[in-house]
Amino acid sequence: MNLRKKRLWFTTMTSGLLMVIFSVVTVQSFNYFSLDTIREQGRMAAEMLRISLTEQMRTGVISERGMLFARLRTIPGLDDVRVIRGPLVVKQFGPGIDGEQAKTAMEKRVQATGKWEEEFIKADGKAIYRITIPYIASSTGPLNCLQCHNVPEGNVNGVVTLGFSLENMLHAQWLAILPLIIVLLFFGLCLGYFLKRLFQPMVETAESVKAIVASAGRGDFSGRVVATTTDEIGEIAHHTNTLLETLDQSIGKISSRIKSLGGHARGSESQHDLLEHTIHIVDEMVGATRFKQAVENDLDLDEIFERFKSILKEHFMLSHFSYYQVEDDRKQLKAIFVEGLDLGSDLWCDPEILVSSEVCRAKRTAACVSSIGAPRVCNRFCGQSKEMGDLVHICIPMMLSGRVGGILQLVMTADEAERLDDIEQTARLYLNQAAPVIEARQLMQSLKNTAMRDPMTGFYNRRFIEDYIDNLTSGIIRQKSSLGLLMCDVDFFKKVNDTYGHDVGDQVIVGLAELIKRVIRSSDLAIRFGGEEFLILLLNTDAEGCMKLAEKIRLTMEEYAFQTPQGPLKKTISIGISLFPEDGEGFWECLKYSDTALYKAKEGGRNQCLRFTREMWSNEDQY
Repeated sequence: MNLRKKRLWFTTMTSGLLMVIFSVVTVQSFNYFSLDTIREQGRMAAEMLRISLTEQMRTGVISERGMLFARLRTIPGLDDVRVIRGPLVVKQFGPGIDGEQAKTAMEKRVQATGKWEEEFIKADGKAIYRITIPYIASSTGPLNCLQCHNVPEGNVNGVVTLGFSLENMLHAQWLAILPLIIVLLFFGLCLGYFLKRLFQPMVETAESVKAIVASAGRGDFSGRVVATTTDEIGEIAHHTNTLLETLDQSIGKISSRIKSLGGHARGSESQHDLLEHTIHIVDEMVGATRFKQAVENDLDLDEIFERFKSILKEHFMLSHFSYYQVEDDRKQLKAIFVEGLDLGSDLWCDPEILVSSEVCRAKRTAACVSSIGAPRVCNRFCGQSKEMGDLVHICIPMMLSGRVGGILQLVMTADEAERLDDIEQTARLYLNQAAPVIEARQLMQSLKNTAMRDPMTGFYNRRFIEDYIDNLTSGIIRQKSSLGLLMCDVDFFKKVNDTYGHDVGDQVIVGLAELIKRVIRSSDLAIRFGGEEFLILLLNTDAEGCMKLAEKIRLTMEEYAFQTPQGPLKKTISIGISLFPEDGEGFWECLKYSDTALYKAKEGGRNQCLRFTREMWSNEDQY
């Protein structure tokens, strides 16, 4: 029941209840007054009749009592007058006129008990009040009953019954009450009108506030309440309008802008009130900001990506997703993590995207790609072939310095897509917060890689060994494997610089680096140790394998001719070999041993490969 109906019911019930109460009180008061009056009249008339009869008996004219009764009946309202003699009086004086015997039960009771009684009855369709009063024999007082009656003291000599018609009294009563009822009716109407006028501003203000608050819940704060009074209701309207004005200037603008923040959520306008959606997005923005604060303190990119995976799993409750990083040359994609598939090498997309990044639609267009509502928007998506039911996907590009630096791919069922109807917008919030941190870490990693690489050959330099060799050797020891160290040096390289110039010398260094790249495995590490010296680290290789690779490098170098402005140039190389941890407890110790073997190879005629032995190490070799 709304407030307007409640007001109507309250006004009607209050007015009606007051009228009923006043009417009942008035009628009851009149009834009480009228009945009390008729009782007094009956008692007085009965007492006067008793006195009159007693006087007639004293004067000896009791036989004329019929005339007395006739005169009494002329009194308006007095319809019945009767005298009933007691048994002893009947015995002494006879039955009297018409027998003068008790006819009603009330008369018999009064005659038996000596106590007066009264009753209201209906006779012939008329209301009648009847009172019966006893005559008690007494020898005291102004009249001694025992002088005439041969009865004992206190005997009931007889009773007098008077009957009064109540019709005239009721008529007079209603004539008196009717004006009061009319007054009460007028009062009730006036009260109802007053209550209506009293509650009308409250009802109108409440209905207006209800409608405006409902609109505000949908993000519309333009409504205003019309103030119809200057009392507290008017103040409520004024304060409500002030609040709406403030909300319109704050949340209203925020809501309208959030609708276009990263693309407004699909279906949010039909499934959620805009204000609720705004609160949800604000919560997500706060969460994304806290996420950024967390990743800013992460150690490296691996920790950042692990944290991002946790957000997707725990916050968004997703189990199928992946992230691809655009490589520096922007021609290839690298899968950083892929979740929801059994095989670690499997992808949600055609593996061709890893070879050519332009095949990826999100990378090529730098725009979000969603299959919700467009099932085959991207032909490279392979989720439907995974036997997991109908799946949809959303690929969100992460922009780094105006270019696509990565692609976040979310794979969902239809139920998940319906539950996360704004996932594109909210996931983009987290992605945008992580983007500058990821870009900064990638830049730092790139700078670090640059600082650790030789610009001429592209090989790692000595700084790389200093920073990472402890982790590398720890893994070797933990796996109970071995690490081969090949220290390479170009024979008579100084003559090249002196004879042909430093340009040709640099050409020899670059050419040797290319030869080494072609010979070593992808798991091996080539390092330009300094000048014409190269250090090659062979992972999981024994002494025989180290010697075979060293000989292959030496032979390749021996047969290769460098093309110079002065003609072809051939050079040889000497290589010293040691094995960690077979030759020494520490890497740097084994590095000295390989350098010692290189020194012995140079001393023994150059263009040869020597494996370190303990006999090569002497006190004068230590440095």
